[in-house]
Amino acid sequence: MNRHSYRWRSLAVSVSFLIVVTWGAVHVGRGHASESRAHVRLVRLLEEVPESERASLGDVHDLKVRLERGNILLLRRGGASAAMMPIEAVTGAKDSLRYFYYVEHAPFLWVLPGQKDKGIATVADGGSISMDSFSLLWRAGSDFGWIYFPESLANRKVRFSVVSGRTVDEADPMDTKYWIELGPAEASGF
Repeated sequence: MNRHSYRWRSLAVSVSFLIVVTWGAVHVGRGHASESRAHVRLVRLLEEVPESERASLGDVHDLKVRLERGNILLLRRGGASAAMMPIEAVTGAKDSLRYFYYVEHAPFLWVLPGQKDKGIATVADGGSISMDSFSLLWRAGSDFGWIYFPESLANRKVRFSVVSGRTVDEADPMDTKYWIELGPAEASGF
């Protein structure tokens, strides 16, 4: 009986050691990564859409997001995510904003990773930005202008956030803690 209890104790100690080491590797590694990445205060980038803009844009959600140099706009819905980072804005040009984008499609059968797309695109002032199933509007303004979210089925339950970074590949939506979810106008409130 003593031999069996010694074997179980040593097995329990070994398993506990593996659990602690694995937990430490996962959580400590993330802590260092998030400490080295500067986060953007999302609140200072948000403004309410005034009625004068709403008339020219059509049905849009109440919030707009200011794009700034070094900021990456993250979007999520279900298992799909996208990142957009402005490169340059040109006044008076047909394609006024050039931006990087990165899209991760939803996983196939919850196991196989989804397809990944990335590239550079342009949009005219007041034009639509489409990344996979995400739909945005862009208007020129200070720095890189403003992003608006059209009220449509495509934007229902879309969550967005803003982080700082140098490339869209570095922006990890799973690492982001603060999200704003777009819902139908009739369901908003407390």
